[in-house]
Amino acid sequence: MNELTYENNLTLLGQLRDQLQRLEDTDYMTAYYKGYSSSGATLEEIKDEIQELQEQIKLLEEELDDFSW
Repeated sequence: MNELTYENNLTLLGQLRDQLQRLEDTDYMTAYYKGYSSSGATLEEIKDEIQELQEQIKLLEEELDDFSW
């Protein structure tokens, strides 16, 4: 991985974290109380998406940790 890839992955990591926070703070709560989110996703779909994002974030963090300057 070169420095450009590192910077791009760092940007992507920030975007994934923002998306995860939105899902946890807004969509999950809306789906919990109403049965569906503003996008129409069910609570189970939101949970699956949260888990998928957490896995992507973990893999990306590990990849960034392995980068040597």
